[in-house]
Amino acid sequence: MHTPTDFSQILTRAVHAATNGLIVTQADGDFPILYCNPAFETLTGYPASEILGRNCRFLQGPGTDAYTRTQMREALCAGLSLDVVILNYRRDGTPFWNALNLAPIHDEQGRVTHFVGVQTDVTDRVRLQRALEKKIQTDDLTGLGSRASFLEALQLAIQHSASSPFAVGFADLDDFKRVNDSLGHEAGDELLRHVAIRLRESVRKGDLVARLAGDEFVLLLRELEDCSVVEAVAKRALQALERPFSLKGLQVRVGASLGFVVPSKGVSAVEVLSSADRAMYDAKHQGKNRFVIQDCR
Repeated sequence: MHTPTDFSQILTRAVHAATNGLIVTQADGDFPILYCNPAFETLTGYPASEILGRNCRFLQGPGTDAYTRTQMREALCAGLSLDVVILNYRRDGTPFWNALNLAPIHDEQGRVTHFVGVQTDVTDRVRLQRALEKKIQTDDLTGLGSRASFLEALQLAIQHSASSPFAVGFADLDDFKRVNDSLGHEAGDELLRHVAIRLRESVRKGDLVARLAGDEFVLLLRELEDCSVVEAVAKRALQALERPFSLKGLQVRVGASLGFVVPSKGVSAVEVLSSADRAMYDAKHQGKNRFVIQDCR
């Protein structure tokens, strides 16, 4: 059985040998660092001589989230524990994502005397998570927004529609199947990429263009001043898609049918898309290569 002295030595050696970065700070003043283990030196690239006595904010930089900084400051001042992931910078300037577990240390009277911070480099995890999020939010073929990202943006637009009116457009190519059948799917994919570029150039800065599926595209026109904005975007998009596309050395024309709707209050995202879809089919039934705007007040 270990004596208290033996266990204290074991605990000291365990902290020293830990593979996670570990610091102990004072609980008052500027919360200076009183101890750091070798893993923290390795993680940050700083030797202990350049760490001790400093506040841990010296690891922060221009990309560090201000809200996360505030969370840390408030937890320290209140003597509370905290778990955050924060962008820090090593001594050589390279950034890394740090999963910080901060916990107060109390004395016998329950007063907070120190804080212990356990640091873990989670840069690879954050990068993977962001890559997956980008993949979900982006259409692989065209680089436009995905169906999921559009529905998310549309839901936000609906929530703020009282103060910020918006419109939704639905675009469908008129002769896409003919291109696929005559020139092949690679040419069809190339056509969709060209269409994506032209639609993106037709909307205003701040608007969103996404690909739903196949040759179906949707547009979210934010912060409408009046119906003339919808008509102007519709005309630009239609004119852009009327121009021939260069595919396999050939000049190919397809055209498109577009439907736009300015939603009423209280409608759901599914209802808005359905209304825009019906407006697009109205354009097709009227002869294709045209646009229809519904419910624009």
